[in-house]
Amino acid sequence: MDQIVAFLASLTYWHWLAFGTVLIILEILTPTFYLIWPGIAAIVVGVLHVFVPDISWQASLTIFGLVSVVATVIWHTVYKSGARATHGDGRSLNRRADSYVGRRATVAEGFRNGRGPILLDDSRWEAVSDGQVELAPGSAVEVTGNDGAILRVRPA
Repeated sequence: MDQIVAFLASLTYWHWLAFGTVLIILEILTPTFYLIWPGIAAIVVGVLHVFVPDISWQASLTIFGLVSVVATVIWHTVYKSGARATHGDGRSLNRRADSYVGRRATVAEGFRNGRGPILLDDSRWEAVSDGQVELAPGSAVEVTGNDGAILRVRPA
């Protein structure tokens, strides 16, 4: 036990900087985002040792642990909120037509028998009008739903 304490007490700023660099290199080799935060924490402790060289090994380990945990928790929270904002609950993943419900589009060609193409964003979609309404080219429609890749629309 005395050997471990002696080793920890002998750590200097460059040990912490080297440890942080190794962790960040390992993170680059493994795309997990789990080693980067302890790597950054080790670099923070190394920089702290440059400015406060007589800091105890207990304080160094405590700061390293706290910065690692806090940075990981903050990253995980930010990542989760970003994933929710981007993907929602995941139910519409790979179902692009679901995201168009409630949006406005333009009729590309006249509808025949309640069916025809519409222009929405940069895409041309096949659409069916609610109530089999005939729609003129250039008229505005609102997307009310979809049946797979066929959008249901009504006059806007």
